[in-house]
Amino acid sequence: MSRPQTYVCAGGGGVGKTTASAALALTLARRGERVLVVSIDPARRLADALGVKLGGHATAVQMDAGDGALFAMMPDPRDSMQTFINILFENEPEALERMLKNRLYQMLENAVPGMHELVAMTLTWRAVDEHEVSALVIDTAPSRNAVDFISYPDRLAKLLGGRAVTWLSALARSDGEQRPKGRAGKLLDRVLGPAVGDLAGFFGELARVRGRFVELNEGMAELLLGSRSSYLVVAAPTGAARDDAAYLIRRLEKLIGRPAALIVNAAMAPERAWAQTLSGASETTAAMGRAIELLEREAERRARASQKVVESLQRRHANIPLWRLPFVEALSPREVVEQLSTALSSLVPA
Repeated sequence: MSRPQTYVCAGGGGVGKTTASAALALTLARRGERVLVVSIDPARRLADALGVKLGGHATAVQMDAGDGALFAMMPDPRDSMQTFINILFENEPEALERMLKNRLYQMLENAVPGMHELVAMTLTWRAVDEHEVSALVIDTAPSRNAVDFISYPDRLAKLLGGRAVTWLSALARSDGEQRPKGRAGKLLDRVLGPAVGDLAGFFGELARVRGRFVELNEGMAELLLGSRSSYLVVAAPTGAARDDAAYLIRRLEKLIGRPAALIVNAAMAPERAWAQTLSGASETTAAMGRAIELLEREAERRARASQKVVESLQRRHANIPLWRLPFVEALSPREVVEQLSTALSSLVPA
């Protein structure tokens, strides 16, 4: 299948990363792209941002304009391990049944670090093909470690292709009885007792699906690390968000190179026409006038503080394009996404 242009959005908590991801996806769809936006954020805010119910399958999202198409996914982290095993063993039903009964697997289910991200990317890879997606937007978890999943395909390939897995899978007898064989296997049997059978069986079943695993792994790696992949760091005009952005930029530079852009949410104050209207109204009392004046002073103070942080980001990361997005007041999440999409339309390269 042809690979889509991939945009991975990363940022700390509370910076509007999910909203920015949804707005970017809508911008691309309005340009005529077939876009899939996927959230691997356990907080699951993407559904609210788009105003639709989402799950582990791509759902069409209605658009108000544009010739493209927009789909969204939000895999459930509670089902991650079994979902991945079902996909991995979909052509090996008997091996799948044995794996699900394996006690080692049952202990590991939903406890493997990074499993949710792995499952989300596996489902994404399949949805890209199913819906002929030309642009993919990935909303990562709000964490300084959110981009670590970039390295998962390589790490998993080394795990499954390593000598340890090969040796452990060979412990299982070819007749299907999950007991160790050979001198080393018998030694392990004496040390671990019945548990060694589960250990041998677990890795023995994994060895059966190496080809399938390689296929999935290569697909995920192409989406995350291919020539059509771009990484965007999302921040807000606060000191904490600035520091999170700096950390993520350094991390990305070590993993894949310089990010394509730094997006700063709420970097521009909105026009406050309502304040001018109230100030000039004949019905406005002196007390209301003083309240409006205080609100205006506070807004000016916040605008100066925001500008200071934005200028600091520009100085620190002068070699990275900085996209400023406006602060959008008290609207529904979907309306916020639509307004930010309009702002992004002049910033995202065609």
